[in-house]
Amino acid sequence: MTPKTMRSQLAGFVKLDLGRVRRRTSRKAGESEDARLLRPALLRVLANQGQDSELIAQAKKLALAWRDDRKAVDPDMVGVVLTTAARYGDHDLFDRMHAAAKKEKEENFRGTLLFSLGSFQDPEILKAALPIVLSDEFDSRESFGILFAPAQWRQTRDFAYDFVKQNWDLLIAKLPTDSGSFLPYVAGGYCDSQHRQDVENFFSGRSTKYTGGPRILTQVLESIDLCVAYKNAQEASVAEFLETYKPAQSVGAGSP
Repeated sequence: MTPKTMRSQLAGFVKLDLGRVRRRTSRKAGESEDARLLRPALLRVLANQGQDSELIAQAKKLALAWRDDRKAVDPDMVGVVLTTAARYGDHDLFDRMHAAAKKEKEENFRGTLLFSLGSFQDPEILKAALPIVLSDEFDSRESFGILFAPAQWRQTRDFAYDFVKQNWDLLIAKLPTDSGSFLPYVAGGYCDSQHRQDVENFFSGRSTKYTGGPRILTQVLESIDLCVAYKNAQEASVAEFLETYKPAQSVGAGSP
Protein backbone atom coordinates (compact mmCIF):
# COMPACT_ATOMS: atom_id res chain seq x y z
CA MET A 1 0.00 0.00 0.00
CA THR A 2 1.40 3.39 -1.00
CA PRO A 3 1.66 6.21 1.58
CA LYS A 4 -0.98 8.15 -0.36
CA THR A 5 -3.40 5.22 -0.23
CA MET A 6 -2.71 4.75 3.48
CA ARG A 7 -3.50 8.39 4.17
CA SER A 8 -6.73 8.11 2.19
CA GLN A 9 -7.78 5.00 4.12
CA LEU A 10 -6.83 6.64 7.40
CA ALA A 11 -8.96 9.67 6.56
CA GLY A 12 -11.97 7.42 5.99
CA PHE A 13 -11.39 5.59 9.26
CA VAL A 14 -10.99 8.80 11.27
CA LYS A 15 -14.04 10.44 9.72
CA LEU A 16 -16.27 7.46 10.42
CA ASP A 17 -15.13 6.43 13.90
CA LEU A 18 -14.52 9.88 15.36
CA GLY A 19 -17.68 11.12 13.66
CA ARG A 20 -19.62 8.74 15.88
CA VAL A 21 -17.90 10.10 18.97
CA ARG A 22 -18.54 13.63 17.81
CA ARG A 23 -22.28 13.00 17.68
CA ARG A 24 -22.14 11.98 21.34
CA THR A 25 -20.18 15.07 22.31
CA SER A 26 -22.14 17.73 20.45
CA ARG A 27 -22.68 20.87 22.50
CA LYS A 28 -25.68 20.66 24.76
CA ALA A 29 -26.93 22.21 27.98
CA GLY A 30 -25.39 20.74 31.10
CA GLU A 31 -22.62 18.93 29.24
CA SER A 32 -19.56 17.76 31.18
CA GLU A 33 -16.29 19.64 31.33
CA ASP A 34 -14.62 16.68 29.61
CA ALA A 35 -16.99 16.95 26.64
CA ARG A 36 -16.36 20.68 26.36
CA LEU A 37 -12.59 20.22 26.40
CA LEU A 38 -12.69 17.27 24.00
CA ARG A 39 -14.64 19.05 21.25
CA PRO A 40 -11.87 21.29 19.83
CA ALA A 41 -9.33 18.43 19.71
CA LEU A 42 -11.88 16.13 18.13
CA LEU A 43 -12.83 18.61 15.44
CA ARG A 44 -9.18 19.34 14.70
CA VAL A 45 -8.56 15.66 13.97
CA LEU A 46 -11.76 15.26 11.95
CA ALA A 47 -11.04 18.32 9.80
CA ASN A 48 -7.38 17.52 9.20
CA GLN A 49 -6.63 13.81 9.52
CA GLY A 50 -10.22 13.01 8.56
CA GLN A 51 -10.31 15.66 5.80
CA ASP A 52 -13.98 16.28 6.57
CA SER A 53 -15.01 18.63 3.75
CA GLU A 54 -18.15 19.81 5.55
CA LEU A 55 -16.22 20.82 8.67
CA ILE A 56 -13.56 22.53 6.57
CA ALA A 57 -16.18 24.58 4.71
CA GLN A 58 -17.85 25.51 8.00
CA ALA A 59 -14.51 26.56 9.49
CA LYS A 60 -13.87 28.91 6.59
CA LYS A 61 -17.32 30.43 6.91
CA LEU A 62 -17.05 30.82 10.68
CA ALA A 63 -13.55 32.29 10.50
CA LEU A 64 -14.84 35.16 8.38
CA ALA A 65 -17.88 35.59 10.59
CA TRP A 66 -15.69 35.71 13.72
CA ARG A 67 -13.59 38.49 12.24
CA ASP A 68 -16.65 40.77 12.28
CA ASP A 69 -18.49 39.32 15.29
CA ARG A 70 -16.60 37.63 18.13
CA LYS A 71 -19.83 35.97 19.29
CA ALA A 72 -20.06 34.03 16.02
CA VAL A 73 -17.73 31.32 17.38
CA ASP A 74 -17.65 29.76 20.83
CA PRO A 75 -14.44 30.92 22.61
CA ASP A 76 -13.31 27.30 23.03
CA MET A 77 -13.53 26.80 19.28
CA VAL A 78 -11.79 29.94 17.97
CA GLY A 79 -8.38 28.30 17.70
CA VAL A 80 -9.48 25.21 15.79
CA VAL A 81 -11.81 27.23 13.54
CA LEU A 82 -9.14 29.73 12.51
CA THR A 83 -6.31 27.25 12.03
CA THR A 84 -8.51 24.81 10.10
CA ALA A 85 -9.78 27.59 7.86
CA ALA A 86 -6.21 28.71 7.27
CA ARG A 87 -4.92 25.22 6.55
CA TYR A 88 -7.34 24.92 3.64
CA GLY A 89 -7.52 28.62 2.82
CA ASP A 90 -6.35 30.76 -0.08
CA HIS A 91 -4.33 33.96 -0.38
CA ASP A 92 -7.43 36.12 0.10
CA LEU A 93 -8.07 34.52 3.49
CA PHE A 94 -4.41 34.97 4.39
CA ASP A 95 -4.60 38.68 3.60
CA ARG A 96 -7.76 39.03 5.70
CA MET A 97 -6.20 37.23 8.67
CA HIS A 98 -3.01 39.25 8.33
CA ALA A 99 -4.96 42.50 8.35
CA ALA A 100 -7.04 41.31 11.32
CA ALA A 101 -3.90 40.41 13.29
CA LYS A 102 -2.47 43.89 12.78
CA LYS A 103 -5.67 45.45 14.14
CA GLU A 104 -6.27 42.97 16.97
CA LYS A 105 -5.88 44.44 20.47
CA GLU A 106 -6.57 41.29 22.50
CA GLU A 107 -3.29 39.42 22.99
CA ASN A 108 -4.68 35.86 22.92
CA PHE A 109 -6.71 36.46 19.76
CA ARG A 110 -3.74 38.13 18.10
CA GLY A 111 -1.58 35.11 18.95
CA THR A 112 -4.18 32.77 17.46
CA LEU A 113 -4.35 34.82 14.28
CA LEU A 114 -0.57 34.84 13.95
CA PHE A 115 -0.39 31.09 14.46
CA SER A 116 -3.06 30.76 11.79
CA LEU A 117 -0.91 32.74 9.35
CA GLY A 118 1.63 29.94 9.55
CA SER A 119 -1.00 27.22 9.16
CA PHE A 120 -1.64 27.64 5.42
CA GLN A 121 -0.49 24.74 3.24
CA ASP A 122 0.04 26.70 0.02
CA PRO A 123 3.83 27.09 -0.44
CA GLU A 124 3.47 30.57 -1.92
CA ILE A 125 1.45 31.71 1.09
CA LEU A 126 4.01 30.27 3.50
CA LYS A 127 6.75 32.11 1.65
CA ALA A 128 4.84 35.31 2.42
CA ALA A 129 4.03 34.34 6.00
CA LEU A 130 7.37 33.21 7.40
CA PRO A 131 9.31 36.46 6.75
CA ILE A 132 6.80 38.27 8.99
CA VAL A 133 8.74 36.74 11.90
CA LEU A 134 11.74 38.84 10.88
CA SER A 135 9.74 42.05 10.38
CA ASP A 136 8.73 44.71 12.89
CA GLU A 137 4.99 44.23 12.34
CA PHE A 138 4.54 42.33 15.61
CA ASP A 139 6.37 41.60 18.82
CA SER A 140 8.75 38.78 17.92
CA ARG A 141 7.57 36.76 20.92
CA GLU A 142 4.12 36.67 19.33
CA SER A 143 5.07 36.26 15.67
CA PHE A 144 7.13 33.22 16.69
CA GLY A 145 3.88 31.28 16.31
CA ILE A 146 4.02 31.77 12.54
CA LEU A 147 7.24 29.77 12.53
CA PHE A 148 6.04 26.87 14.66
CA ALA A 149 2.64 26.40 12.99
CA PRO A 150 3.92 24.78 9.76
CA ALA A 151 6.29 22.59 11.80
CA GLN A 152 3.26 20.64 13.04
CA TRP A 153 2.36 19.18 9.66
CA ARG A 154 4.15 16.72 7.40
CA GLN A 155 3.27 18.77 4.31
CA THR A 156 4.78 22.02 5.59
CA ARG A 157 7.39 21.28 8.26
CA ASP A 158 10.25 21.49 5.75
CA PHE A 159 9.35 25.13 5.12
CA ALA A 160 9.73 25.98 8.80
CA TYR A 161 12.93 24.00 9.29
CA ASP A 162 14.55 25.37 6.13
CA PHE A 163 13.56 28.90 7.12
CA VAL A 164 15.34 28.50 10.45
CA LYS A 165 18.46 27.11 8.79
CA GLN A 166 18.56 29.82 6.16
CA ASN A 167 17.84 32.68 8.55
CA TRP A 168 19.54 31.57 11.76
CA ASP A 169 21.57 34.73 12.35
CA LEU A 170 18.63 37.01 11.54
CA LEU A 171 16.34 35.07 13.88
CA ILE A 172 18.86 35.15 16.73
CA ALA A 173 19.28 38.90 16.29
CA LYS A 174 15.52 39.41 16.30
CA LEU A 175 14.45 37.15 19.16
CA PRO A 176 14.81 37.80 22.90
CA THR A 177 17.88 36.59 24.76
CA ASP A 178 18.32 32.80 24.85
CA SER A 179 15.27 32.22 22.60
CA GLY A 180 17.59 30.42 20.22
CA SER A 181 17.47 27.48 22.61
CA PHE A 182 13.84 26.84 21.57
CA LEU A 183 14.38 26.77 17.81
CA PRO A 184 15.08 22.98 17.61
CA TYR A 185 11.41 22.46 18.44
CA VAL A 186 10.69 23.48 14.84
CA ALA A 187 12.16 20.11 13.81
CA GLY A 188 10.40 18.04 16.47
CA GLY A 189 7.87 16.62 14.02
CA TYR A 190 10.35 14.63 11.95
CA CYS A 191 10.27 10.86 12.13
CA ASP A 192 13.27 9.54 10.20
CA SER A 193 16.94 8.99 10.91
CA GLN A 194 18.14 11.25 8.09
CA HIS A 195 16.43 14.33 9.47
CA ARG A 196 17.41 13.33 13.00
CA GLN A 197 21.09 13.48 12.01
CA ASP A 198 20.62 16.76 10.14
CA VAL A 199 18.87 18.32 13.15
CA GLU A 200 21.69 17.26 15.46
CA ASN A 201 24.34 18.53 13.08
CA PHE A 202 22.70 21.90 12.55
CA PHE A 203 21.69 22.82 16.08
CA SER A 204 24.74 21.47 17.90
CA GLY A 205 26.92 24.48 18.63
CA ARG A 206 24.09 26.86 17.70
CA SER A 207 21.03 26.39 19.92
CA THR A 208 23.18 24.64 22.53
CA LYS A 209 24.99 27.91 23.29
CA TYR A 210 21.91 29.28 25.02
CA THR A 211 20.43 28.61 28.43
CA GLY A 212 18.49 25.35 28.28
CA GLY A 213 19.66 24.69 24.73
CA PRO A 214 21.44 21.34 25.31
CA ARG A 215 18.45 19.94 27.17
CA ILE A 216 15.95 21.06 24.52
CA LEU A 217 18.00 19.64 21.66
CA THR A 218 18.33 16.34 23.53
CA GLN A 219 14.54 16.26 24.00
CA VAL A 220 13.89 16.94 20.30
CA LEU A 221 16.34 14.26 19.19
CA GLU A 222 14.81 11.80 21.63
CA SER A 223 11.31 12.55 20.34
CA ILE A 224 12.49 11.81 16.78
CA ASP A 225 14.13 8.58 17.95
CA LEU A 226 10.95 7.49 19.72
CA CYS A 227 8.85 8.29 16.64
CA VAL A 228 11.18 6.26 14.42
CA ALA A 229 11.05 3.32 16.83
CA TYR A 230 7.26 3.50 17.08
CA LYS A 231 6.91 3.74 13.31
CA ASN A 232 9.14 0.72 12.78
CA ALA A 233 7.18 -1.28 15.34
CA GLN A 234 3.68 -0.34 14.18
CA GLU A 235 3.81 0.55 10.48
CA ALA A 236 3.26 -2.97 9.15
CA SER A 237 0.24 -3.69 11.35
CA VAL A 238 -1.30 -0.29 10.61
CA ALA A 239 -0.84 -0.83 6.89
CA GLU A 240 -2.44 -4.27 7.18
CA PHE A 241 -5.42 -2.84 9.06
CA LEU A 242 -5.95 0.02 6.62
CA GLU A 243 -5.58 -2.27 3.62
CA THR A 244 -8.53 -4.36 4.77
CA TYR A 245 -10.57 -1.48 6.23
CA LYS A 246 -13.70 -0.63 4.27
CA PRO A 247 -15.22 2.71 5.37
CA ALA A 248 -18.97 2.68 5.74
CA GLN A 249 -21.09 5.70 4.91
CA SER A 250 -19.56 8.63 6.77
CA VAL A 251 -21.36 10.44 9.58
CA GLY A 252 -22.51 13.98 8.87
CA ALA A 253 -20.36 16.66 10.44
CA GLY A 254 -23.06 18.99 11.72
CA SER A 255 -22.28 22.43 13.10
CA PRO A 256 -19.25 23.12 15.28
